[in-house]
Amino acid sequence: MAGERTRERGELEGEVMRLLWKHVDPMSARDLQELFTGQVPAYTTLLTALTRLEKKGQVVRSGDSPRKVRFQAARSGEDFTSDSMLSALDRAGDRHAALLAFAGTLDDDDVALLKSAFGRKSSKR
Repeated sequence: MAGERTRERGELEGEVMRLLWKHVDPMSARDLQELFTGQVPAYTTLLTALTRLEKKGQVVRSGDSPRKVRFQAARSGEDFTSDSMLSALDRAGDRHAALLAFAGTLDDDDVALLKSAFGRKSSKR
C-alpha cells in the first residue's frame, strides 16, 4: 500500500550508521544497499537518509561526481553512544537520580569494567 511506513521512525538511519561503523572505508550508496538484509531500501530512499545523516553531522560525504560519492561515519559507534548517554543525562530533570537508576541496571561485568576504567583514570593523575 502506497505511503505505508515499513520501518519505525529513525530505524533506517540507525541501520545505515551500523553498516558504516562496521565498514571503516567510505562506501557508495549502492555498496550500502547491497549490505541490507531483509527489506532493502530504494536507492533514492537511502540517499535521502544519508543526506539527512550528513546534515546532522553523523556522516561525511566525499567524492567529486555523483557516481563517485562515498559516505563514512563521522565518528565511531562508541563515541556516538557515549555522546548519546551524556546527552540523556544532560536532559534528565535529576541527573543524580538518572545516573543512579542507570547504574542499578548494570550487570556485574559492566560494573567491573567501569571500576577498572575509574581505577585507570585515577592512577593517571
